[in-house]
This record gives sequence, structure tokens and C-alpha cells, in this order.
Amino acid sequence: MVELELSDKEFKSFRDLIAERAGIYFEPSKQDLLRTNLLQRMEDCGLSNFADYFQLLSSPAGTKEFDHLLNLIIIPETYFFRDQAQFRALEHFIIPEILKNESDSGSSLRIWSAGCSTGEEPYTIALIVAAGIEGVKYPSVQILATDVSNAALEAARRGVYGARSVRDVPKEYLNRFFSKKRDKYFLDESIKQMVEFSYFNLVTEPYPLLEMSGWDIIFCRNVTIYFQPESTKKVIHNFYQSLRQGGYLIAGYSESLRYLSDEFTTVQVGGTFVYKKEPQDKRPKKEARRTRRNRSRQRTPTSGRSRRLEALPDRKVAEIQQICARAKELLEMGQPEQAGDLLAPYLEKKTASESVLLLQAEIFLNQGDLENAVQLCQRIISCEPLSVAGYYLLGVVYRTWEKERKAIEEFKRALYLKPEHALARFNLGDLYNQVGQLDEAKLEYANVVRLLREVPDSFDERLAGGFSPTLLIDTCLSRIKELSNSK
Repeated sequence: MVELELSDKEFKSFRDLIAERAGIYFEPSKQDLLRTNLLQRMEDCGLSNFADYFQLLSSPAGTKEFDHLLNLIIIPETYFFRDQAQFRALEHFIIPEILKNESDSGSSLRIWSAGCSTGEEPYTIALIVAAGIEGVKYPSVQILATDVSNAALEAARRGVYGARSVRDVPKEYLNRFFSKKRDKYFLDESIKQMVEFSYFNLVTEPYPLLEMSGWDIIFCRNVTIYFQPESTKKVIHNFYQSLRQGGYLIAGYSESLRYLSDEFTTVQVGGTFVYKKEPQDKRPKKEARRTRRNRSRQRTPTSGRSRRLEALPDRKVAEIQQICARAKELLEMGQPEQAGDLLAPYLEKKTASESVLLLQAEIFLNQGDLENAVQLCQRIISCEPLSVAGYYLLGVVYRTWEKERKAIEEFKRALYLKPEHALARFNLGDLYNQVGQLDEAKLEYANVVRLLREVPDSFDERLAGGFSPTLLIDTCLSRIKELSNSK
């Protein structure tokens, strides 16, 4: 079994079947990962070749086995109150705002957790609602939690968790809503009854709007990283259609909508970024947004050209600039594979420019291929030890990968070379906040505010995830205040 090879044809057959049923798409670089998962399930089923296993998955009797495979593919790293800033924003800003705006209608508060995995996210929402918010009077509340893994849904309905899952639950919540038996934590029945769990495939078209519309808040965090860009665009558009006017979409840290949608407005709420469906009369005009996007597409990626690129003839430099501009445009259009194909001939050369390598690393990051993104960033740095952009992008990749200490080191290296790099300082502040170095976090947030106000060139729009300097300033000030009040 260990020596069994997955041919390209077999890989494509399994990839397409999984994408069709669950929306999860394996890039060619993930062929070995898929092969490992298939071999594990084949061994459990007593099968010795890929053809027989594919036949099992394709048959009516293979539904349960497909769910076992899906549960193996989607490795859920989830726990209660994950990304606490988002839940603080939910409790102190988003829910009060929505209920204030809807107080006259008497309608219910409706929250959808899309891609809920084993239930920690929707149950965290239920805990916040059950605990109550001072000065807020709740109408009826509906919390829907959906996933494509029936095994995950079954685990969620049981509401039994290990110590790792509850490690960030505040003590008052843990004592009030959980009972501990040996090494397991059992969620109170009153909280379990607040959440309705249901199977739902996000790439299903169209959404049944009678059931899946009118939501006030949609959580979809670290789910679309498994999808192709075109599928993700459709999902984000469907979320937009499913939200009420003034509703919020809360995505994962690494899931910027910059290349995926111009329907939502990015807003800073309580120290974190979320996406809002603005009422029609408050939305920016589309023509203005298109003009901004077109201007950005005319710019060559500003990575700080390597010495090798500078030494190239002017004709070659112009050619590389045009290729990078076109590849960047394809990336913004949600076509990372086509962008990568365009760059491929230039990557093979030993003298590949820093601009080309950086853009390909960004494509890998966009696709969720973090291993190749790291390798390419390291290649950039080995060729150009003074590459600020190389160190910065490597820090972003490590942060997305949740390797906080490694990310901190790379952002510090970028700042050693360019102390006025505002985005590096912002990321560093967030990471210090995460690992408990609060004084260092406050200092970095203050540095960001100073730099963005005094040194406009310190802001690099290309790697800002679509966020503006004003949003970053507001976020830093909010987090400084929050950290000061926590002492």
C-alpha cells in the first residue's frame, strides 16, 4: 500500500469527485497529500488499489465512506473563542448595532456559522448570547451551523470536548455552561438546544434563499481556503445575497476578499476587520471602485527590485514588468493558476527576478499552498539577502500558517532593513498580542499610527489585503485602548 502510486489520471478523477461533492479542490502540488489520505482510507476499507476505492466512493453505498474521507481531508484546528477579537467585536459592537437598528421591527437575530466543523464556533456564539449583553434586549435568536462533514456534525451535536478545545473559554463561562467528567467537558443542554446543526454544501448552486436568506451575521472562517477561486467568488456572492442590509460577514484572518468581491465594505469593528453589506444608498459607486482597481492594475508590483533585475537590459526589464502586471491582474480576477502559468517560464531561470518570485509566492499564498510559498520566499532571500519584501511576505505566510514565533522573526528582519515598514509593524503588534507580549504589542501599534500619519510611503497597498491606512490607524488605536484597559 505504501508503494502504491497515484497516477495523474487517478489524481484528477479523485480531485474532480471531491470538488463536485464538497467544493474542496486539490491543487496539483497537493497530489501527494491526497494520495496519503486515500491510502489511509483504503487500508481501513481493505482495498488494495485506487480503482476499487474510486468505484466505492462513486457508488450509492459509498456515501458514508466519502464522509470518512472528507473528515480526514479537512483537519479542523478549531476551539472555543478562537480569534477572540472577532468575538469581542460580535458581543460589544455588531450584535448591539444590529438589534438597535432592528428594535422597531421586533424581528429575530439570525446568525449562520458556515463550515462549523465540530461546533466550537456556533457554540461560542451561543455562549455569548446566553450570557447576555448589558443594556441589550434580545428578541428570539436563531443560530444555524452547517458543514459538509456528517461526522463533524455528529460530534458537534454531542457537545463533548477535550481540554484543548476549551482552553480559551473564560472561567465564568466554563463554570456556568460546562460540566467536567474525567478529561472531558460536557456542554450544558441549554446551550446545545440554541444551535441547529444541518448538512449544507456551500458550493451548491443556487442557495435555497427561502431558507438561507435574511441573515444578520454570517461566520465563515478558514473554510474557503479549500475552494477554487471561482467557487469562492460564488460563495462570497451567495453570502452577500443571503445577508440582510447592514449585515456582517466574518471571515478568517487569511481570507481577504480583496480579489474576490467588491460588494462588501471592509470595516474595522472593535479592533478587527469584518465585511459589511452596506445599505444601497451608502455603498460606494461601482464606477469609482473600478477606477481604483484599474489604477492598481497599471502598477508594477512594488517589491523593491533586486540588483539582478536592475542589471538586465531595459527591454528585458520592460518585458518582466508587463508579465508581472498581467499576472497580477489575473490574480485579482481570481485566476491564480493562469497567473502562475504566465510566470512559469520566468521562474525556471536561475536569474529569475525578485518581482517574479515574489508574485509567484503571493499566488501560492492565495492558493493556500504555504509550503511552496515558504520555499519561494527563502529562495528570494538566498538570492537577495536584503529583500525587505521577501522577509515580509515570509512573515505573512508563517502567520497564516499559525507559526507565530517564526512569523515574528521574519517581520523583525524586515524591520531591521526598513524600520518604517508599517505593515510589518502592524503584523508584529498582532503577533505580540497573541503570544502575550502586551507592552511590545502596544509599542508596535503606536509605531504604526505614527508612521501612517507622518510617513505616507510607509504603507504598501499591494500587500495590505485591501485595507486602507485609515482602517489600520483606527484598528491600532482601538487595540492600544483595549490593551491599556486590560491592565
